Parts: sequence; structure tokens; C-alpha cells
Amino acid sequence: MRIIDMKGIIKGQDVPKIAYRPVKSLEDRIYFEKVQGTLEEQWTEGIYRYDIAEQKLTRVDTGEHSNNPSMYDIEVPGSYEDVLAIKDMDYIYYCVSSEAEKEQILNFFRLNLEADTQDDILNFSFSKDEYVYKGLEILTEGYFIFTLSDAKTPFESNQYDKVYLVDVDERRIYEIHDLLFKLTAGKREVIGKEVKYLLVEEVYLSEEEELELLLSDDVELAIDIPEEMTEDFVFKNSLRILPFQNFLNLVKSGSRYYEYKVLDSIFMDGVIRIVGETPNMLYYKKNKHEHVLKSSRDFNERRLKGKEEIFSIDKETLNISKIMELGDKSLLAFEDETVYEIEEDDEKVKIASSRGDSFSFEYEKDVSDIEAKEYFYDLFNHRYLVIGVIKSKDKFSGSFLKIVDMYEIEEDRKCEDLFIIDDTVFIG
Repeated sequence: MRIIDMKGIIKGQDVPKIAYRPVKSLEDRIYFEKVQGTLEEQWTEGIYRYDIAEQKLTRVDTGEHSNNPSMYDIEVPGSYEDVLAIKDMDYIYYCVSSEAEKEQILNFFRLNLEADTQDDILNFSFSKDEYVYKGLEILTEGYFIFTLSDAKTPFESNQYDKVYLVDVDERRIYEIHDLLFKLTAGKREVIGKEVKYLLVEEVYLSEEEELELLLSDDVELAIDIPEEMTEDFVFKNSLRILPFQNFLNLVKSGSRYYEYKVLDSIFMDGVIRIVGETPNMLYYKKNKHEHVLKSSRDFNERRLKGKEEIFSIDKETLNISKIMELGDKSLLAFEDETVYEIEEDDEKVKIASSRGDSFSFEYEKDVSDIEAKEYFYDLFNHRYLVIGVIKSKDKFSGSFLKIVDMYEIEEDRKCEDLFIIDDTVFIG
């Protein structure tokens, strides 16, 4: 694993603040989204390639938007799921948005990283009075989706969203009608390499909202119920899959309902939530509500009170394995096929791994500075613990990250930001 200090790349300014967010890391070069911002807003300026040997930054996206940036908004998918999706691709997809009278125009592009070229994929326009663009999500090579929200309730409900699939090679758009795919607030991603599957995390409410709706007579469902569903649909918690080729066929044929296979599910008794992901594994928790466990006659269920069952899904085989029972005050971190359990209090951070070597580490927090508070942030390379430090007087300028070598060989180092792609750690 290599650690790259972004201070050697960024020639930063204070106002506007400039940041380079890594989106793809190769052996000899790295691709960044260049972001500028003030205290009030942020905007993407473009996509840049950093050649490691030459230590040189070059802008790689081209077009009218690069000549008149104030007239356009640029979107570069950079979530953890998007970064995983493009890991084995030779392409980066991005969107440029502009306005013309009452219309918003979306221009989608593909950067070919091997040929160092850019292709126009397609354009799409819609009425600004009717819809709001919510962004694109990469599914897998050759396919991504984008969503338009109803302009009247863009942040209140996704029932009236329009979700579209883009086939890059065909340069065509297809509307996705399946309600589960559209309504879920959970993950939608493609897993597997030999055989690809669409995985959908079926979730409609937060855990707190589900429980409150179940236990309180004074709480009512604040969303409209689709005609095809009953009111209790919001309590469905499941992980579902569909062969990706079947998904494509259903979308392109205009089908309004997709028949998924259920990997795991629970209804009103509890919740299922994906809690972590690595390139090869998905991790999720499945736990029953406390009031259900209290009334259970099953001893094995009652002993789970205050705990969460953690499971893994192999992205290739789809095999599900129970990993552990996690205490309600513990955290989890994931790296490769290893799960780390983190216990934290005001004085210490304790780390234990699920590996056969029974690795454990204990970090004593620095309590000498009463104006600073330390907390667990992350870990990487099965070796480095990242501790966040917040200065109570000035949370914005006084906060930083501290990287601690759990093998106690290297000295601690400080940074303001940290981002991990594959085997590369970026610190700034």
C-alpha cells in the first residue's frame, strides 16, 4: 500500500478553497475531481490526471464547459460505490448540466483513460418546472442510472421520481418502472464478475422511523402509498438480487415489475441494513427490535437483546455467513475479508479483528488537552489506526486526523483529510 501526501500535489488557495478528490488510482497516474468552494458553496471545476513520475497535473475533460465554467455544473460520481464500480474500468463517466430558458440540459460524457480521449454519450433535457436532477450512479461498465425528482416534493418522497438507465454503447436511455428499485432508500449496485447480479437493499424508512411508526399510535406515515402496495410495505427489510442481464432485459422491454430473489429478509420484527463493503464482500446487520426479543419464548433470541447479528455476503458466490454478534456500543470497520470490532469510551479505543491471528490493539486517548476530543475515525492496511481530533473552540479550523501505526514502528502523522482507493491512501 502506498501513501500519497496531497500537499505535494495541491497548490491550494484559501478563498476559494481548492480540493482534489481522487476518483481512480492507477500505478503511474491518478485521476482527480477538482473542487473549488467557499464557506457557502462548492463546485466542480473539472477532471484532472496526475502523472506520478512527472509530478504534473493535466485537465482531461474537454468541451464548452471548460471554456465557460460559470454556465455549467459538472458532476463526477465519486461515492465509495462509484469508485468501486470504476475500479476495473478504463472509463470515467460524468455529467455536465446547463440551463436554457425553462429547460435543464444534461450532457453525459465518457473519458477513455487508455486512449486519453473523450466521447459524447448523449444529451437529455427536461422541464425545470417539473423535475429536479438528483444525480447519476454508476452500475457497471457500460451502464449507469440517473434520477429526476418531482419538483414539488424533491426531498420529501421519491415515489414520483423518474429513474433512467443509460446504455453507453447503445447511447440510449430507458426508464425504470419497477417500484422497489425506485422507492428504496438503500443501496442499488451490481456485484460479481463472472456472473453479474443487481443487488437491491430494500429499505424505506430509517430504523428510528420504523420503530416509532410501529410503537406509537400518534405517528402516521408521511408518504403517499402507491396503488400497487399496502401501507405496511415500509416495514419490508430485505436484500434482493436479480441477474444483471435479466434486469437489462426487463428495463428495455418496459416491464413495470421485476421478480427478485430474496437473499435475506425481515418484516415488522426488526431491520436489515448494509453496514459495510469491500471489493469482495458486503456486510449487513440483522437485528430484531427490543420489544420483540423481550416477549420471545426462544432463549437464543432473548440473549440477542442489546446485540446485532453481523453477516457477510460473498459478491461472487452469494454465500452468506454469520460473522459475529455485535454489542450495541461497538463499531465496525472492514478491510479485505477482515472485520474489526471497535470499542470506544472517553479514555480508550480498543480494536479486535476477526482474523485467525486474534490481532488486538488498544489506543489511549490524549486527555491532557481539555479543549480537544479524540474519536475513532477509520483504519487501513491492517496496520494504521486513524483518530479524529476535534478542537472544541474552533471545530472547523482546529480539527485534524492522526494516523497511528498499530505496530508501533512509525511515528504518528497528522493530516486534514484522508481518502482510500484500492491500495492507495491519500492524505491532505
